[in-house]
Amino acid sequence: MRSQEMPSSGTTQGLTKALFVKRLERLIRLRREYSEDLNPLGLRLLDRAIHSTYQDCIDYGARSEVKELIAQHPVPEWDRDI
Repeated sequence: MRSQEMPSSGTTQGLTKALFVKRLERLIRLRREYSEDLNPLGLRLLDRAIHSTYQDCIDYGARSEVKELIAQHPVPEWDRDI
């Protein structure tokens, strides 16, 4: 690939940021829709995935986007420090 065809690091970071935000939206939606169907271990695993993805969003500079998302759809205890 030529250098002009390769995405810049800013573009790559922006795409990664968007990926993590979309992933967090999906995980929160899954928790909301399936919380009644999951056993405690399933909920715990889903909550850990949400927390991990939340941390990835913060690392990639999406704090304001995910803060709004978490405020609209609260998840367990770990969201208290946002």
